[in-house]
Amino acid sequence: MGYKNISLREDIYRRLKRAKREGESFSEVIERLLRPDDDILDLFGTIPMTDEERRVFFDGLDEMWGAWEH
Repeated sequence: MGYKNISLREDIYRRLKRAKREGESFSEVIERLLRPDDDILDLFGTIPMTDEERRVFFDGLDEMWGAWEH
């Protein structure tokens, strides 16, 4: 398998680095994040959120799940 060099903005590199799991290569991170059958839980922690954004997000999830229960 060959290799390709790509250029990333510094902010994108930092986001990929945060998403990288122990022992995982950057290629594996990108592959995991691009898979169409990803578990949504794989994405948690890869997008920085403020406490307020996190609260709004989870409140929205709670509301959505509540609507499905009826």
